[in-house]
Amino acid sequence: MYSKIEVSSKGKRGINIEELTLEIEKDKKFREKIKHTANQLLEQEYPYDVLCWELAEFELIFKKGWGLYSEKDVVKRAEKIFDLSPEYHQLCWQISVIKVYLEENDLYP
Repeated sequence: MYSKIEVSSKGKRGINIEELTLEIEKDKKFREKIKHTANQLLEQEYPYDVLCWELAEFELIFKKGWGLYSEKDVVKRAEKIFDLSPEYHQLCWQISVIKVYLEENDLYP
């Protein structure tokens, strides 16, 4: 079904994204929200590089907090994600996991 993109950075709450993914996927309510969000991304058919950029931004929001990162940070992380070559659906899923978590915890506008 889903293969996680390797991320080891800790978020503001001391949990890494991989741990977050495992915890959220256990909760049916969150899993349904993630599925819905991921399906919306898939349907919108954004270019691959745009999804890499979006994932980079969400990871940085998770790790550092909203607005506490530079564009240079985003570029560096987006390039790293792009080089990992995750599948399109993996990008959509990972973006959705982080976005749902941030929204549920009022950490994303």
